[in-house]
Amino acid sequence: MMKRVSMAAAAALVAVQLVMAGGTRQSGNTTTAPGANFNPTGYPIVKEKITLTGFGNQNVTHKNWNEIYCFTEYEKKSNIHIEWTTAPNQGFQERKNVLLASGDYPDFFYRCALTTADQINYGSRGALIALNNLIDQYGVNLKERFKELPDMYNSMKMPDGNIYSLPTKSLSSPGAASYNWINERWLKNVNTKVPATLDELEAVLTAFKTLDANGNGNPNDEIPWSCRRAGISLFLSTNSSFGMGNLGNSISMDYFVDIDSAGKIRLFPITENYRQQLQWLAGLYAKGLIDPECFTQDFAAFTAKGEQDLIGAFFDNNNPEIIGSKNQEYFTYAPPFAGRDGKAEFNNVGLTYALGAFAISNRNKYPAETMRWIDYYYGEEGARLIWLGEEGVTYVKKPDGTYTVTDLIRKNPNGLNMPQSMGQYAIGFAGGGAPTFTTDMLEEARLPPIVFKTYDFIKPIIGVKALPLLSFTTAEQDELNPLLSDIITYIKESQVQFVTGRLSLSQWENYVKRINDMGGARYTALFQTAYDRWARN
Repeated sequence: MMKRVSMAAAAALVAVQLVMAGGTRQSGNTTTAPGANFNPTGYPIVKEKITLTGFGNQNVTHKNWNEIYCFTEYEKKSNIHIEWTTAPNQGFQERKNVLLASGDYPDFFYRCALTTADQINYGSRGALIALNNLIDQYGVNLKERFKELPDMYNSMKMPDGNIYSLPTKSLSSPGAASYNWINERWLKNVNTKVPATLDELEAVLTAFKTLDANGNGNPNDEIPWSCRRAGISLFLSTNSSFGMGNLGNSISMDYFVDIDSAGKIRLFPITENYRQQLQWLAGLYAKGLIDPECFTQDFAAFTAKGEQDLIGAFFDNNNPEIIGSKNQEYFTYAPPFAGRDGKAEFNNVGLTYALGAFAISNRNKYPAETMRWIDYYYGEEGARLIWLGEEGVTYVKKPDGTYTVTDLIRKNPNGLNMPQSMGQYAIGFAGGGAPTFTTDMLEEARLPPIVFKTYDFIKPIIGVKALPLLSFTTAEQDELNPLLSDIITYIKESQVQFVTGRLSLSQWENYVKRINDMGGARYTALFQTAYDRWARN
């Protein structure tokens, strides 16, 4: 019988972690004994200051990590200085892979989203050290967090029994979802209401396009529907409308598998449901209702359009802040759009946590000190520092014990939006992925009230089935890797071509045949095998 996770508790844990196998060269109990300079408890962590090198993924909203408050302030407490080398989001994966392959490692990897393949591959070679014993001895806060999410702890263990990385829990259940945001002021200007069905959505977008919805006297500058992230939200926001994506947004975006009516894994981009979704989206695009730059624009370009009041709707992100501070207040939520069968179901949810946020390399001469350094951020005080920055400046504590960000963050005098303004002090706020363990209380300080109101609205109609973190044997992974590369790349390239009209849907059968020829059936079977193996346990 299928195991399930409470939607209320976890907003549907829905990610697949792909595992490359490898031999074991070190035991999870192997550690390097710290010297006399080390304090095993209390602060500072070391008596005489030491320097560690870290490599991390720096969000575009962040201040230079060598100067940012959340790190420089902790240096005073820990007596550990970090020399940061960072890379931006754009091209980060390539930079990370080159660094891993080079052997010229920093002392630790931070906010690097190391896949389980990275962990077992480089861990088995000894490039990443096993953390089991370090956690047992010095992970005081981590062990408390594991009590709250035991499944996460079990998922951290690789097939050889070792733990090579630490996780991030940077989202609450409301924050792990992506919602449908629509410009309420535009709706009033064109005398219509929030759409609830696909037909109503098309009618609203058409009104935005033709009726000078932003009221600036130019009826031709409105962009009815825009998005970022290569147009991904076009699909995620309407998967449920076409009977797809019931394993949540993470697996829908990355692996394109879900569960069919018979309870079996399927590759949904070769189904009739997906063809109908493409046909509908292509129709909207041909009518000028979808931003022609949605597949190519970056975060800055998207936000700039929002600041100019050019966007009527976007269905991406857990709150409307990415549209820019100038017009954010005008956006309200729309429900999941009922499909032709009249059913409205919400499945645009993801994990509240992720693995691979932090790892220690074999070049590190201070592994115990490093574990104590990072463990601080898994405690309440450290999480507040990395998430909210400086008390009295970026946030304040309210009489009821909760926290709220200040006007410096929410209404920045320099016109910065919330991620940008907080990014001058702390890095957990924007982009996620930092090795920390935030609480709902910290999320409530960050997210506007409308996010929690929206989650309360969609919570009763969450239709996501819980999928665990699946693992693959060595042989399965070796077989799956080329299939992933070929099939996923082709699906993503084709969906853009279908929507924009560069590839006609008259070529649908050829498209399906090519995926099958690439090994689509075997791809599905490998996921089914991993799923069945989990279900038996």
